[in-house]
Amino acid sequence: MAQGWGLSAKLIVYVAAGAIATSVAVGFARVQNERSQLSKLMSNTGQNMANTTAAGAASLVVGYDYGNLEILARNVADQPNVMGVTILNKNGRTMSQAVVNTTKQYRRFKAPIVFDGAVIGSVAVDVSTDQLEMAIEELYARIVVEQIFLGLILGVIVYIFVSRGIVSRIHSLSETMEATINKGEPYVAKEIEVTSSDEIGRLINVFNKLNEQLAENYDKLNTKIDLADQALRNKNIELIARTDELENALEMLSSMATTDWLTKLPNRRQFDEVFEQMLSQAERYKERLSLVLIDIDNFKEINDNHGHAAGDEVLQQIGAFLKDTVRRSDSPARLGGDEFAILLYHSDEQQAEKLVRQLLKKIKSHVFNFGGQNISITVSSGIAEYGAERNTKQSIYFSADKALYAAKQQGRDRYVLFSEVPKEA
Repeated sequence: MAQGWGLSAKLIVYVAAGAIATSVAVGFARVQNERSQLSKLMSNTGQNMANTTAAGAASLVVGYDYGNLEILARNVADQPNVMGVTILNKNGRTMSQAVVNTTKQYRRFKAPIVFDGAVIGSVAVDVSTDQLEMAIEELYARIVVEQIFLGLILGVIVYIFVSRGIVSRIHSLSETMEATINKGEPYVAKEIEVTSSDEIGRLINVFNKLNEQLAENYDKLNTKIDLADQALRNKNIELIARTDELENALEMLSSMATTDWLTKLPNRRQFDEVFEQMLSQAERYKERLSLVLIDIDNFKEINDNHGHAAGDEVLQQIGAFLKDTVRRSDSPARLGGDEFAILLYHSDEQQAEKLVRQLLKKIKSHVFNFGGQNISITVSSGIAEYGAERNTKQSIYFSADKALYAAKQQGRDRYVLFSEVPKEA
């Protein structure tokens, strides 16, 4: 077959098929247009009928002439395709109604009843759409049958031309390639025979050339892969080591940013974040929440008399006491210097008081030894509970700090509830 009669000749068949498909689309478009026109005609007819009925009912509604309203409604209901007529007064009360039959498919047309420029009621006319739907369905069915028959004929024609001229040759090419893939080979071992000079023949010829180049490049690539593989393994080992170092460094930085280095308790930054979260939960679920502030009595004297190493050890041991005393739901922290804090969730002032009393007793009874000298350590504490007048972090901090100040003023080695702090304090 000459090249000019290759795919170009077969394209004529495809164009013919496209033209037929277009005619089918036009046919369906025409059906939709007919449907639109019929629907529009029905809408105009139904609305005109409703408007006419409303005009005829105006004087009857004013005169409360129920008898003639019934006659008017029946006369309109007797019109073709009219299912029923309802006449309402301005209060929406039915003055007359005529129902001919019932159907699931209908459209309702409404019109106001106007007398001397005022709306005194309304008319509703129900028009059946059964005949419209039946006509459209019949038209659809006819077109479907025609196009199915035409499609069968077209399918036979396309099969005869396309199967012999294109599909069988492409199928042979694809089988050869699939067999190569199934064997796990990277390229076809031998050239595919070229039997024509049309587009398919040229395609096979190009495939053979590409396949030859692929074989050459595959051999070169394998050589390069072998060289790069060893380098990649070495780099991968190095990357894993660097990644471990980076993760350890990030973990250390994260811990340093949120943990007090001396006591291993959460620092002020972490404590404030937890405080915000607990406060939000307390507000949302109406839960109890108490804040305890703790300050070591005369801490400066410990540093001055025994050195900062002794002061650091006191801070560490106070932090340990806090960890041992609080519950899992509580959040202890070192705020800075010799100041500590505890957030007690699900706890009011009385429950916080019980925990603080136990903590102060432990600290006071413990003997701190520095350089062979025993030292007694005491702490002061202020307790404030979240409530209507203390519903922000700042207000709760202020209240607990005020209670702590009162404990210091009263002689230290004690705790004070904010609710017991005198107003003038």
